[in-house]
Amino acid sequence: MTTTAEHIEHRTIKDFAVDPDHVERAESAEFRAAKKRLREDGHYVCWVASCRSTDKLQVHHLGAEWMFENVVDFDRLKAFLLSFDPYGYSRLLQHQPITSVDDIRNMLVICQCHHTGVNHEDGSGGTGIHSCTFPTWAAQCVTVDGGNPIPQPGETFDQAMARIKKHER
Repeated sequence: MTTTAEHIEHRTIKDFAVDPDHVERAESAEFRAAKKRLREDGHYVCWVASCRSTDKLQVHHLGAEWMFENVVDFDRLKAFLLSFDPYGYSRLLQHQPITSVDDIRNMLVICQCHHTGVNHEDGSGGTGIHSCTFPTWAAQCVTVDGGNPIPQPGETFDQAMARIKKHER
């Protein structure tokens, strides 16, 4: 079997989407209630397994971004969230409709680093779900401790490659 040497994957992706008309963003009562419930249920920690930070937490709209609320098919959102149900709320509330993107089933608690991300010195890449492809972001959630393939804040690609080398099989 031939092994491909460790290397950096560099992609240039342009993400084009129409931001539909919407009211000025404000935190809804439903969103505040969802955050409160997430705290009460012990979920107020970064969902990324290799992180688990409790600092600079943010609540991400998982299946449908807030800006898309005016075009979301809530039945489709409900079905999507039933298949990707990080806290079990979709199964728990499966007989109730979703009427807003601020529904608790559409929430994911992640730290600022894994939400909006950080840019590296070269001006590209990042660690947040809003700054890289989903497969790349998800790698931070499923790799062995120390094997996270994305350079973290303050870490160069060379440092990340050396760190990963120590943990790969």
